[in-house]
Amino acid sequence: MGPEDKHDWKIRKLEQRAENRPEETVLRLDLAEVYFQKAYYFDGGEEWYERALAQAHGYLEVHPDTGRALDLVARCHFGCGRLDQAEEFYLYALAAEPEDALAMVGMGNLHRQRGNLSRAIEAFRQATRLDGQLWQAHYNLGDALYQEAKARDFRGADSLMEEAIFHLVSSVRLEPFPGFLGNVYRSLGELFLYTRNYEQARRFFRKLVDHAEFGHIASYYLGLVYLSLNKPKNAIQYFRGYLAREPGSAIGLAKIALCHLELEEFERAREACGDAMEAEPDNVMARFTLGCTDLAEGRYDAALASFQAILEDEPDYFPAYVEKVKARYLRGDYRWMFENLAREVRAFDQASGYDGGRRYYKGSKGQLRRRIDVLLAQIREIGLPAFGSLSGMLQDIQTDSLRFQIWEHLHELSRAKRVDDLLDELSEPDESFGERVGRGVLMMSHYVPEDAIYTGFAVTDEGLRKRARSLKSVDDDIGAYRDSLDVAHAELNRYRAYLLLGLAVKGTETAEDFLVDHLDDTVPVLRHAAAVALLFYGNERAIAALEGASREASGDARRKLDELVEVGRSRREERQKVISLTVLQGQREAQRAEPQPRRRSLEDHENLSCSLCGRSQDQVERLMSGNRVLLCNLCIAAIHDHRDELAVPDDEEHSCQLCRRSVFEVNTIYRVAKFMLCNLCLDECVLLLRRGEVERFLKDFS
Repeated sequence: MGPEDKHDWKIRKLEQRAENRPEETVLRLDLAEVYFQKAYYFDGGEEWYERALAQAHGYLEVHPDTGRALDLVARCHFGCGRLDQAEEFYLYALAAEPEDALAMVGMGNLHRQRGNLSRAIEAFRQATRLDGQLWQAHYNLGDALYQEAKARDFRGADSLMEEAIFHLVSSVRLEPFPGFLGNVYRSLGELFLYTRNYEQARRFFRKLVDHAEFGHIASYYLGLVYLSLNKPKNAIQYFRGYLAREPGSAIGLAKIALCHLELEEFERAREACGDAMEAEPDNVMARFTLGCTDLAEGRYDAALASFQAILEDEPDYFPAYVEKVKARYLRGDYRWMFENLAREVRAFDQASGYDGGRRYYKGSKGQLRRRIDVLLAQIREIGLPAFGSLSGMLQDIQTDSLRFQIWEHLHELSRAKRVDDLLDELSEPDESFGERVGRGVLMMSHYVPEDAIYTGFAVTDEGLRKRARSLKSVDDDIGAYRDSLDVAHAELNRYRAYLLLGLAVKGTETAEDFLVDHLDDTVPVLRHAAAVALLFYGNERAIAALEGASREASGDARRKLDELVEVGRSRREERQKVISLTVLQGQREAQRAEPQPRRRSLEDHENLSCSLCGRSQDQVERLMSGNRVLLCNLCIAAIHDHRDELAVPDDEEHSCQLCRRSVFEVNTIYRVAKFMLCNLCLDECVLLLRRGEVERFLKDFS
């Protein structure tokens, strides 16, 4: 028995009960609910909405001002497209029961239907605050946030998509109406696809492959997932599955062509493009893939003709412009690239309006900016020879942001050349080690790969002896050679110290382990460099080592060491923002085995508890640590749900007890009793807790 058959059986049972017990008026309301579900979830149509309306109105005749009945009437009017009547009854329902979360969801859907997505999101958020266990509130909020991210073309929408995933996952955990689960899985699959979490996207789309409504689109999306995972053969199978349900689909055929192109099966790609264009002569994806096939085979003129034809018919199809510029670059037509860049820049300078900001491509001016960005990205591939032509354009640019962007590209060209030179030198450390190279690595440490630093660190004894011999003349005696060897050793140690400091920005476990190994180095300069670098990892041993050095120092040296120690403590607190209580005991035991700094940290206490509510670590799921205070997940949730009510007026004495930021450094301070928390810490705590919940759900999801 399928979901709809089960629902029909439920309707018949309720109808029998209502007929046998007419005095139980609440059965009218139950009937109205199942009739509505038949109309909404199983596409029953207006007939079932009208049946639900009749039952709800019958109940209201006996029990007026009942929120649930008023909400049902509003939902039925909404389902029939009578938006004004729906709004009227939603307002009645909220007046009768102000905390009716379902009615608030209805108001959100009403705003959304009228095209006001921001008001819809606000209403859905309010619904989740009113009832955190209402799956409809979480689903609609998650889906609305997803649509808002799509409306932004996913630019700068990472936080929106992460929040959308959390609410959609919450709706699944709350067991939505069975017939609606496919909608949730589809939205989650698409979100994971757009956030490049392909493994999770695959899991959700696989759930839908046999779904009556979404099976065909799930096959299509699985094809996209495997194509993104660089598995074009698997992708072809799913695109063929899509075509089995959508025969003759031009987009399906075009995607198969793209897979053959990835496999370098050019003739098959051309054949599939031909099939797609036979089904739909103007299909842009097929025409684009055909142009890319020509480009892959080095047929630049044919490729350029294809891309230009697409742009004449579809000026907003930007992938064609990207590939057109790439074709010019591959053909060595650099002059065309610079001439077009100059023309686009002049057009941008002369255009009116305020659109077209950095990475904001809305409007006609935004399209100009987008073309400029593509040209600059491709010109960067030319390398340092492009420096002169690009710098010559600066004086003619009128728009400050454009001038600064060109300057950034000039800096990038110069930096890339410097990094390339450093990588060459690090690949032969015996020949090139020295303070100049070491300082260069430190200055460019964000751009020098971690592995290259390890390679540069490995100077051999023969390399050291060769450097020593180069420092003395052939007539020098053995004593002079030993002196030269000492000089070479000192230079090597300074060089290696710079490399250790360069690892401070890497933030990886391998870099931290490498630095920890050098905390016990017999060479003081290497030991101290490793300790300073480890401060940026919040490493306790490094903090303790520098505290010991501070106690033995005096004056300006001691002040500088104390400043470094504070950096280490701050970074340690940041890294331990979330304490997992399942492993907390093990962490404390490990920390007791390490040398302890003078200042006691939170983790040294035997019994941890929330600084606000007093709940102990075994009474809550998570504790957040900050400036020597702890906040549990329950208090964070309560503050987040009532943040508007808990915000306090600005006062110069207010500061966040988690991060120490003053009221001047944040947007809002929230106060519960005497505890104060800023908006930045609240948002970060909520984000981390939500990530944890999503990770736990995905781990158990099958």
